[in-house]
Amino acid sequence: MSPSPAPRHLVAVWNPSYAADAMDEHLRILLEWFEKMLHGEVDADEVFVWWAALRSSNRVQPLPHLAEILAIDKQAEAGVETHLYLTDYRSLYVTQVRQITSDDPLDNDDGDHMPGYEHGKPAHLFFMLNDIRRLVADDTVATVQELALLRNVRYDLRPVSLYGGMTDLPLIVERPDARQWFGDRDLIGQRLWAEHDVAMRSETDRMSRELRENLLGDDIWSALEHGTRAFLATGEATFRARRQDPSYDFSTVTVEYAKAVEAEMNGLIFSALRRHYGKGNPVGRQTNLDGRPLDLGSAVPHQTLGAIINALEHNEDVRRGIRAAFSQSDAQFLLGQAVHHLAPIARLRNPAAHSARLSRAEAGKLRDQILGIGQDGLICRIARLKM
Repeated sequence: MSPSPAPRHLVAVWNPSYAADAMDEHLRILLEWFEKMLHGEVDADEVFVWWAALRSSNRVQPLPHLAEILAIDKQAEAGVETHLYLTDYRSLYVTQVRQITSDDPLDNDDGDHMPGYEHGKPAHLFFMLNDIRRLVADDTVATVQELALLRNVRYDLRPVSLYGGMTDLPLIVERPDARQWFGDRDLIGQRLWAEHDVAMRSETDRMSRELRENLLGDDIWSALEHGTRAFLATGEATFRARRQDPSYDFSTVTVEYAKAVEAEMNGLIFSALRRHYGKGNPVGRQTNLDGRPLDLGSAVPHQTLGAIINALEHNEDVRRGIRAAFSQSDAQFLLGQAVHHLAPIARLRNPAAHSARLSRAEAGKLRDQILGIGQDGLICRIARLKM
């Protein structure tokens, strides 16, 4: 089986001088249209925001790779998850691209989908965005590290460099790990990642720093999936805020911790299987999981924790790949002890479990197990397998 060509994505920088907070302006518009859809006022295809790649007044020549960028529109149109990474050098966002065009949306009366500060300014390109997800907040070092995971197509596939490499933007990039940022909306109830990130932004930012600096450490935190970090921070922030409230239903907290484990197991298992089966060995690559065909040698859609447990216990293609991809002791842990730890957590992800109230003590027991309060934490154990 010949491998499919790697999807291409884009990297751009926004200039904070154009607006007090350019990203918040785009988020506001996207979420306003999302709310209109929830209230039945518009269809789902109206939920988007335009991002304009504004042209510097100093640039008079067209972009040398404009045709290559516009060609990526066909990829997005074909349903391939296509990303535009956006940074102001301090923070980093990834967006889901629906369309790329050089035609001004204002010519099609799409002004309500674009921030006012972009109206009338010269632009090379316009990107129609379905969703926006924050990867790094106010951390230049982490932004540098995250961008280095991308490969600059027009620079011999070298890692993207924040300093010295941001020329002829947007950059065309590839991502060797074939990461899909928007295929796991089941974790957030099929809503937008933009909405999830905005809901508790200040508190989760503070808790993320607390978990990184005072509990898990830089190495473990950096190894975690971005979704894992978000759910841990949300769960922990809620637990600490409500721990003195005897009437509070802590099932909402346990669901956040369970989502964190689910996100981390997806990142661990299927990335390892893709590396193993993607090398060209067809034996076991095509499998069946919960009645659905699955290609273990490519990017696997997000799987529920229950499906992962079932695969670890009963799917011989998954089990064979794990034995080949991990050391003997790590494979034994995943195929044996890990299932024992994951089963009660998976039950918390079952919607039927949400009808039962959970006490602080019950939630605290799960929290201690996952975060490692007084014991070796499950999240740390999983993260070390990736390290």
